[in-house]
Amino acid sequence: MKPTPEPTAVPARADIPVELTWDLTPLYATPSAWEADFARLDELAAPVLALQGKLDSVAAVAQLLAAETALDRVLERLHTYAHLRHDEDTANTDNQTREARIRARYAELAAQCAWITPELLMHPEADLRAWRDAPELKDYRRTLEKVLRNKPHVLSTAEETLLAGAAEVLAAPEQTFSLLTNADMTFPDIPGPDGPLPLTEGTYRAHLENADRAVRRAAFETLLTGYGKLENTVAATLSSAVKAHVFMARARKFPSALEAALFDDQVPVAVYEGLLAATHEALPLFQRYLDLRKRALRLPDLDMFDLYAPLVPSCATPVPMAQAREWLLAACRPLGEEYGRVLERAFAERWVDWRENKGKRSGAYSSGCYDSPPYLLLNYHDRLDDAFTLAHELGHSLHTWLANQAQPPRTAHYPIFLAEIASTVNELLLTHHLLAQPGEPAFRAHLLNHLCESFKGTVFRQTMFAEFERDLYRWEEAGTPLTAGFLREQYYELNKKYYSPAIAAHAAIGWEWARIPHFYYDFYVYKYATSFCAALVFARRLRAGEGVAAYLDLLRAGGSADPLDLVAAAGVDLREPRVLREAFADFGAVLTELEQALALP
Repeated sequence: MKPTPEPTAVPARADIPVELTWDLTPLYATPSAWEADFARLDELAAPVLALQGKLDSVAAVAQLLAAETALDRVLERLHTYAHLRHDEDTANTDNQTREARIRARYAELAAQCAWITPELLMHPEADLRAWRDAPELKDYRRTLEKVLRNKPHVLSTAEETLLAGAAEVLAAPEQTFSLLTNADMTFPDIPGPDGPLPLTEGTYRAHLENADRAVRRAAFETLLTGYGKLENTVAATLSSAVKAHVFMARARKFPSALEAALFDDQVPVAVYEGLLAATHEALPLFQRYLDLRKRALRLPDLDMFDLYAPLVPSCATPVPMAQAREWLLAACRPLGEEYGRVLERAFAERWVDWRENKGKRSGAYSSGCYDSPPYLLLNYHDRLDDAFTLAHELGHSLHTWLANQAQPPRTAHYPIFLAEIASTVNELLLTHHLLAQPGEPAFRAHLLNHLCESFKGTVFRQTMFAEFERDLYRWEEAGTPLTAGFLREQYYELNKKYYSPAIAAHAAIGWEWARIPHFYYDFYVYKYATSFCAALVFARRLRAGEGVAAYLDLLRAGGSADPLDLVAAAGVDLREPRVLREAFADFGAVLTELEQALALP
């Protein structure tokens, strides 16, 4: 079998074939069309602002929410186009300027509209409940429910205006980190067996999968040392982001930043802490997998840069984009004909931006708005993992499409807590589709290892991140300075807690916190782990032909109810510890099958 080739030089954006780029013309045919909509914002905002002081009836509230929704839809469309253009080439000054303008305008309009919730809450609760239940406001019921729920955390109009005006400033640390790591940071080439190899965030994972341990080590040391050289700058940026979230939590009278972050989804702190506790209990299983990895790679010791090396190198074959598309269409057949048709549209209508180019944002995501296709950004390098990334992001995009078709604008947007279920179900369906195909035993072992790797990366690793993030906020709330040296030491010790005694980690892992963008997203990462556990249950049922309608109804529900309630209605209650126990038991079963497949001494 032909091995997956190492990445070559990263091309410029202009050198990417157009058919491998996304088509943003459904958003705006030209930048001038974007400018025309941008110029309409004052006109769209006027009906909203004219109602200040007049929210005294169902009719007035209906008029306000309709006008606000119209304004929001245009704002989202403008922002979606701007951020997608920015992310396809973050070094392009026109893209930077466009995104900065819409960010600033968003903040300005948010400040101008900050009176809305306080004015609604000036009315007696009985009036608010009556308005919520009025037929004229049926599309806004969820909005008014959230207004009532948020009453203890909403400030005066003047205070809300002040906070809204500060939004752009408070978001600056994340923006600074993004520009630093995607546009400004560069890394030297690393030595390869046939000559220098380019190192970027996009090629880093491919290097860690190289069968040559010297290449893996060089990539690991070079990239993390690069972050280490900027550790004081990145620590200041991360510290500022944490301070911003703590400030907002305190301003809104929450006991902690964690409780503030969980409030909108109505997730109890016990669910967060329960994930950490269950993962700690399962660490012996994780370390058993690490020991298997060391024996399979025939290494005297295992280090962090060995964690992605393929256990069955002969199966590390290229997966061209056409093959990935074919696999995914077949894997998702249990979800029905409509789901399959929309997948085909995603490819035919160029929702996907496939290849890495200079200045392109690293990683992958799905993004769009109510009035656009749900676009996908990838950095596809023809690896099996890239095919799974495609499956993952298309899970998000199909979730968005189904919700947008079924829900009005106010309830179409679903929380991240739900999003990661849809994406992970797609990955699991692809894995089991490939496992069901006749083929070499070695490839089956490769896929079983991929399942273990998915669990390692999505549950154990993301839970470790969630624990570090929880501690970041605890330290800040206790007044502990988040200096580079402190963060490096604490991260190294936490990494030891999860990976020892199987690994005596290279010291450079202490800088890994500096490259994790999710630490800027305000308690985001735990949702990967909880969603993965729920997805295991859903995928198992879907493969058996069970619960398909309930699962698709969950996707169509968007954000129409609290996420834990929607998942429970579909048959999985994440408030029950048994779901996590079932998930770790599944990991143990797959690990046992992998051990048998590898038949190591």
